[in-house]
Amino acid sequence: MFKFNILWIFFLLFGLTFCAEKKQEDTKNDKDKNQNETTKDKKDAKKEKENTENTNTKNGEELKKPRNVSEGKTDRKFNDLAKIVAGMPADEGSVYASIHESPEFKNYAGYANGQWKNILETKRPKLIKWREEELKEVTEAGGRLFYPFSGPDFLHAGTFFPEVSEIVMIGLEPIGTLPDMEKISKQSLGGYFNGIQRSLASVLQYSFFQTISMGSDFTGRVVSSIDGTLPVIMLFMARTNHKVLYYEKMALNEEGKLVPAEGYQGNAQTYYATRIDFQRGDKPEERKSLYYFSVNLCNDAYEGKKGLNEHKPLLTYLQNLKFTDVYIKSASYLMYKPVFSTIKDIVLNGAKYVLKDDSGMYFNNFLNDKWDITLFGRYAGPIPLFGNYYQKDMAAAYANKQFQIRPLPFGIGYQFAEGNSNLMLAKKK
Repeated sequence: MFKFNILWIFFLLFGLTFCAEKKQEDTKNDKDKNQNETTKDKKDAKKEKENTENTNTKNGEELKKPRNVSEGKTDRKFNDLAKIVAGMPADEGSVYASIHESPEFKNYAGYANGQWKNILETKRPKLIKWREEELKEVTEAGGRLFYPFSGPDFLHAGTFFPEVSEIVMIGLEPIGTLPDMEKISKQSLGGYFNGIQRSLASVLQYSFFQTISMGSDFTGRVVSSIDGTLPVIMLFMARTNHKVLYYEKMALNEEGKLVPAEGYQGNAQTYYATRIDFQRGDKPEERKSLYYFSVNLCNDAYEGKKGLNEHKPLLTYLQNLKFTDVYIKSASYLMYKPVFSTIKDIVLNGAKYVLKDDSGMYFNNFLNDKWDITLFGRYAGPIPLFGNYYQKDMAAAYANKQFQIRPLPFGIGYQFAEGNSNLMLAKKK
């Protein structure tokens, strides 16, 4: 980014010098015209530069520490909205106080509290304890987390990687829009809350979102006002003691940089993203950012969306994304397939740490002198739906204790029963 800006300024100054010499031969009207156009160009360039830098996604830089909470916009209405969607008590002065008093909300809150009880009191504490014991080095590294094939799963991203400054999540599911609670309350508040409950059923019970269900739950087919992943990400933040500071829709421009979507003239192939600035409840002085993209990570076109090899802005963005960690879970074994080779190579080339279950990519991608491997839990093989992705070398590694094997005291991924799950931590040498 910095080198690009210096180069850009050099060419701008060169152009201005050339124009200044030419002006001596121009009429007064031509002078005025050129001066006005130059002023406009400067203003437009300054605005684009500011918009790009304010995104906090400086692709060419590694993120070491979170920003201070004061370094960015804050609007309490977004956190008030997260509390509503999560079925949690309102903060004093909430703009949605009247909805909190409605019978529909009270009924939903009671159900949601029961739905989350086991997660918050039993399972998540297990995840945190395991992370503190097994992921110390990863946690201390901070930086940026890349979570491909994530869906809206901030629950595990925020739990396993609490110290990262930025999270980039990608799925096919739409980014969605902020729910208009005033409008929803006039139509069917109960129906909206029922839709939220439905969308969370599999991830809270099994630890992963079901792709088929997400195809209806997050596309407005079940509840028209739930048209994407945005409200569920905010819900996860609220339920895991995070505060939503600000929300903004972003666009990926032709240079592969994120800019605010407002005022940006995109086209049919422009990719958009959700940006949520947030803070941890125990670190209110920090500001972090999450980006969720709805994009196609296949090499080729899929469902009308260009593939990575065809979409230069997305490919440029991902190739320049300086991520520290990669997390892959319940990823439908997609990176086993040749048509996902580009995103697989981006992960392997860019990551310092990869935390994944067996659905992420073939085990033999890490059987070289580039990675230190630690295995966790037990390899029980894939579920019947993905039975053709059984990995003999991974089974042998567990059976022969080829690498260090550590306990995994919880269930996660497709083999979600405790005692059947596996994770692998690969650290680049």
